[in-house]
Amino acid sequence: MVDPSNLTYTLVIMGPAYGTQSAYCALQFAQTLLIDSQHTIKNIFFYADGVYNGNRFTDPANDEFDLVSAWQKLAEQHSLKLTVCVAAAQRRGVNHNNLANYFELTGLGELSESIATTDRVIQF
Repeated sequence: MVDPSNLTYTLVIMGPAYGTQSAYCALQFAQTLLIDSQHTIKNIFFYADGVYNGNRFTDPANDEFDLVSAWQKLAEQHSLKLTVCVAAAQRRGVNHNNLANYFELTGLGELSESIATTDRVIQF
């Protein structure tokens, strides 16, 4: 039986950095999970339009929240994996030349392995 006070998570982010709230909500969810150090996030996987969260050339206005930087800071502080689907990224012009720090290009096999080895999968 799974202990609900000590769960491992895979987060799947499908929303872009800007234009919808899903990626921002995912960030808030991740931050909340990590407040309770008993929970762990094994992988944060960016898929479909979610790959835009890993574009280092994203340049929000001065009065807008910088979501790409926030993901990077979260990954650095908590040693998290920020994985980006390489096929979805290529279709959207995100590649190793414009990939932000702490993000890595991977395949769907990475997502499958993560799903198979975590207690919960949450999609945003």
